[in-house]
Amino acid sequence: MPRSRAHAAQFRQTLALFAIFGHPIRVVMFQRLAKTPMTAGELARTLPVSRTAVVQHLKRMEAQGLAPLRQWLEKHRNKPSTKHPPASTNAGNS
Repeated sequence: MPRSRAHAAQFRQTLALFAIFGHPIRVVMFQRLAKTPMTAGELARTLPVSRTAVVQHLKRMEAQGLAPLRQWLEKHRNKPSTKHPPASTNAGNS
């Protein structure tokens, strides 16, 4: 009997993963985040949904263990932007 319960639990986990990837936006988000870290705003700019919707999708993915959102945010929240390097403090001292 314990074996069938273990199989049932594993089957439920597998079904939950299929449910998460049943939404095409989540598939695209997962693929993009696997390639490069992005904020919810950056993801939203590349998708046909709002930032709020992106956050809700990330929460659903995190609940299944696919997107550790809190850890990711802590790691990347204060990362320096490479798009706009900080201005030099000695700009006028040449």
